[in-house]
Amino acid sequence: MLGSKPIDTPMDPNVKLTVEDPFDRRSTTGYCVLVGDNLVSWKSKKQSVVARSSAESEYRAMAHTTCELMWVRQLLTEIGFTEASPMQLWCDNQAAIHISSNPVFHERTKHIEVDCHFVREKIQQGLISTCHVKTREQLADIFTKSLGNVRVQYLCNKLSMIDIYAPT
Repeated sequence: MLGSKPIDTPMDPNVKLTVEDPFDRRSTTGYCVLVGDNLVSWKSKKQSVVARSSAESEYRAMAHTTCELMWVRQLLTEIGFTEASPMQLWCDNQAAIHISSNPVFHERTKHIEVDCHFVREKIQQGLISTCHVKTREQLADIFTKSLGNVRVQYLCNKLSMIDIYAPT
């Protein structure tokens, strides 16, 4: 990506990225896990179901990311790094953050109940905390959206990505 020929817009910014059928309407989950300033894990994957709302799609992504955070936390513990403070889960969807902190299930969220219980449990245990991030600053967008060249470069810089093939 960084070693490629730069153009103004690497992709049409209005195109949804899909794996198979461009009209299947399943959202793409993307996340990146940083330990300090170091990118240690990342993933982009189509969700297995069609979400009924953007909040549901974002919440399912939060549940998948929480699983990865728990795995990274356990790995760090096994190699001797113990962290007392909760790991931060950044999300750019206020509704999804509200679902994670609201202990009451509503008719509109019953279908994502298992994900809700999992994320809420980790929040209550003090293992993760949810934080809002402005959409413009959401690092995971580089894995899920077609973005213009300026935004791609901005997010790559935020992720500390460098072009290893650049002439020195």
